[in-house]
Amino acid sequence: MKLFKKGIISILCGAICLLGVACGQKTTTKPDDGPIGEVDGNKQITLRIESAAPLKSNYQALLRSEAEGTQLYNQALFTKRLVDGFKKKYSNVKLQFIEDGWGDALFQAQQLYIRDYNAGGKMAVDIMIGETYMGYFAENGVFARLDKEKFSDVIDGACADVTIDGERYGVPMCTGIMGLQYNTNILSEAGIAEEKWVPSTWAELLENCRIVSEYAEANNKSYGGIVMNNVAGMPGAFRATPFLRAAGGDILDSDGKLAINSESNIEAFEYLRDLAQYAYEDSLTCDNEDTLQYYFTNKNYGAYMIEGQWSMASALDNIKSAPLPAKNADGTGRGNIYCGNVLFGVTNASENKAAAQAFLEYLTSSEVQSWFYELDGRLPVSKTMLESKEILTVHPNINSYIKELVAGGFDGGLSCFVKNANDIWSLWGSFYSNVLTSATDIKTLVDKAQADIGAKI
Repeated sequence: MKLFKKGIISILCGAICLLGVACGQKTTTKPDDGPIGEVDGNKQITLRIESAAPLKSNYQALLRSEAEGTQLYNQALFTKRLVDGFKKKYSNVKLQFIEDGWGDALFQAQQLYIRDYNAGGKMAVDIMIGETYMGYFAENGVFARLDKEKFSDVIDGACADVTIDGERYGVPMCTGIMGLQYNTNILSEAGIAEEKWVPSTWAELLENCRIVSEYAEANNKSYGGIVMNNVAGMPGAFRATPFLRAAGGDILDSDGKLAINSESNIEAFEYLRDLAQYAYEDSLTCDNEDTLQYYFTNKNYGAYMIEGQWSMASALDNIKSAPLPAKNADGTGRGNIYCGNVLFGVTNASENKAAAQAFLEYLTSSEVQSWFYELDGRLPVSKTMLESKEILTVHPNINSYIKELVAGGFDGGLSCFVKNANDIWSLWGSFYSNVLTSATDIKTLVDKAQADIGAKI
């Protein structure tokens, strides 16, 4: 199921004033010129690329200033390898990285680029970067159609938000999914047998959390059964969505309509409330994702945590990872979400589309993908890399995520709202906090959230 819905686009696109378009119109005035050609080797080209970690625009300075082996040093080293490698392939193309921030700041910068182009100026970038809003841009003509054959090695699920009518309008540099992290020391101390540390169903996870929580209370331990993410807005939504999907629901339905109060979602929210009763208490009021990860990985405040793979590369031996449990005992009812899915799209208004596509082809090659997985620990998107035996030796604690990514069966990222997005995610945050921490009936909460968020759409 593609999570970026056409229905929601048709409702929202007319409200984006900076884009200067009406519903049904493209956000750029330049039509799709058909397949992108090959790079002109006789033309000197400066390729302007929006970037974010691990691509660092100031990589040369970072290599001088940062200690070898640190995250910033490794990201700078990856960028240097990328630049040098691409230069060997295309000596006439210079790469210029432009950092426009992330989230709302990035989206606003991109809207200004589009507005200036529509007003008669030149498009400021050849390649745009992003996550949540990239499907919106793809739907509305901002991105050029890529040659699918050049990206056949890229996993399909990570491209779902930028795939329109079977055509690909963007590709990810790296990706991530949610998994279940667990603390072997706590589970052992609480008396849970090793063969039961990895729950295969929702019920088994809930039971293990109960056992740990009750053991901790009886023995004056500082931990809980699970560290839960209740950070307002998108962070909590990223962790809740896999459970909604496992139950057969989602924030938006298959027609792009708001569906928070669907029966499937109600079932998932009721389960998440049940989990929360065994949570490490302070995790439910923590407003910082890094602090939550610190609670789990460094302070040992929970037996389990639902989280992406990014911390596992440096986790201690007692912190392991496993797939998210299935909803049902027969293994059915599985769900996940692409998160940290860093997408790139070649702007339709670019005068250097062939060079831009060549850069993305190189970026997604198994060679380049192996570099940043080794140096930065983000999940690669190259099928060749993901299915190799070598990848399993690099960061063993991430292997469960890799196996889930290869197995597939899910696609798309978080549901996207373009109009009143900040208000909508603020309302979601209040709603989800009430799901986890209040005694108010779930049906009452979802109906109110459906009405409140629906009014913002």
